[in-house]
Amino acid sequence: MTSRGVVRSWDLERMHGVIDGDDVPGGCLVRFAAVAVDGFPALNPGEPVDFEWHRLEHPTSGYAYECTRAWPAEQQPATRDRHVFRTGLWTIRADGTADTLTVAAPEQDSPAAAFDGQTTGVVRLWNDDEGWGVIDSPHTPGGCWAHFSHLAVDGFQTLEPGATVIVSWRQVTDQDGYRYCATRVEPHQP
Repeated sequence: MTSRGVVRSWDLERMHGVIDGDDVPGGCLVRFAAVAVDGFPALNPGEPVDFEWHRLEHPTSGYAYECTRAWPAEQQPATRDRHVFRTGLWTIRADGTADTLTVAAPEQDSPAAAFDGQTTGVVRLWNDDEGWGVIDSPHTPGGCWAHFSHLAVDGFQTLEPGATVIVSWRQVTDQDGYRYCATRVEPHQP
């Protein structure tokens, strides 16, 4: 049966809520799988909705009615494709609202490096145990991430914080939080 109602509550952690309507005295239990919207499957308290429901043979969680499909009032319910599994990625804010995130498809090329360069920099930090560090220079604001495999040094591959080096780098989308990644690091000979 299809009815119109208002969302009484929505528990974001448990991903279920309650819809109140004239046809479902005491409320109708609605789970996220019944939410027929594009994007994040949740309802907002106070939101008018159209919903399909049935009376339960045995009440569940104190509710005699269960929703089988719900969507914003005066809109068409979102249809799902026939695939067994679907996924989504959302960011949820403290106020409970959500935005759908999009991820580049695997067949898309990675963005080309905006600029490659070489400059002189100063080693900010170096972690010998993990074999990486950060080099500061005017051309790599925020720092340039470097891995020991990029060091052009003889023997044990390490850098001393405060040392001046020549760093060849490329701009990247994200390398452990840095926008620049070293491709070669060598000691600076003044």
